[in-house]
Amino acid sequence: MSESYGATLDEREALIDAARSIAPRIREASDEIEAARQLPTHVVQLLKDAGAFALLQPRWLGGHDADPVTQILFIEEIAKADTSAAWCVMIGCDSGLLSRELNPEVARSMFADINSATCGAAFPPGTAVRVDGGYLATGRWPYFSGVTHADWVQFSCKVIRDETSQVIRDDTAVGDHPAYIRLVAPQSDVTVLDTWRTTGMRGTGSHDVEITDLFIPDERSILPRPSQRSVPGEPLRHPAWLLPKHLGVPLGLVQAAHAEVVELARNRVAVRGALRDDALTQSTIGETAARIAACRAYALSAADTAWQEVCTTGELSDINRAQLRLAITFVHRESVKIVEQLYSIAGSSSLHTERSTLDRRLRDMHAMNQHVVLGASNYAAAGRLLLGQEPDAPFW
Repeated sequence: MSESYGATLDEREALIDAARSIAPRIREASDEIEAARQLPTHVVQLLKDAGAFALLQPRWLGGHDADPVTQILFIEEIAKADTSAAWCVMIGCDSGLLSRELNPEVARSMFADINSATCGAAFPPGTAVRVDGGYLATGRWPYFSGVTHADWVQFSCKVIRDETSQVIRDDTAVGDHPAYIRLVAPQSDVTVLDTWRTTGMRGTGSHDVEITDLFIPDERSILPRPSQRSVPGEPLRHPAWLLPKHLGVPLGLVQAAHAEVVELARNRVAVRGALRDDALTQSTIGETAARIAACRAYALSAADTAWQEVCTTGELSDINRAQLRLAITFVHRESVKIVEQLYSIAGSSSLHTERSTLDRRLRDMHAMNQHVVLGASNYAAAGRLLLGQEPDAPFW
């Protein structure tokens, strides 16, 4: 790890220890999280106390300035306890990416509480009318994970010229303003629509958000900047770091599922005999252990290699950009297969939600893989990039 950027090894260990210390209480609250379809207040407070939402915040705000590997390892520990809680950490700690894009004094005011969480969505974009001192924003966005406990929400809008709602389609919308802009509002200023009723990831509270003619001052508007490049001296301002922390969620989930099935196999006697003596069980336990280790090694290696390059050069080469996205896609899609295997060999025990977490973890794993940035289309996008073409896929 760079000596200049990111968490030190001691800081990394302290953060991981903090995550481990709260994991048992989060695990105990899993049924409550599932039933409430959001994180209960006491779980949110546990996460704040552990520094979850301040992970990426810069040191000058009092945050941890955690590098991508540290982010993954922290979230992994939370995911071992509860997938929805880990997902909300992964989304909520974007506070540290947001604050870096704001005027420092504005950021200090917005994040006076360094543990403030954010959430947001980019698509479909809303509309923003340019007015004196800011914008009037209107729109509806889905999948605002963690909105029930977030302090700030951010969303993408098309900038329109005036009250005629003529959308600007060239590179400049109003003066020096581009056709698209990201806007930030207090959570209390938006309407949260109760839309998150799903089979998996139920506790993330990923509801729709709606606003109409909401005034957003210029100080909370963020203009696009060239992609694939950091800001000198601030490697965490590279746009690539929005996604790698996703990796902590499936990695923690599959490790917990594997540990549960190992414990089950050691103790359970089924119709066909002791599970620990069953050849299929033995083979599956060994094979999935290897595949989990391979996924974890790939994830951490790709994240660290990309981080070191950005710290050194401020840019991310096409090869490391492709490897990072391939790792994210591969780990999520491989994790589905691993959990399905583990679920299968556990037999009827998998069905009982009061005895096992496997049913919930299987549903969660399938649900998270529906996210737009995790689809198999990323393989083709990476292939195009490696062939010298544009990836032509979201968030690349």
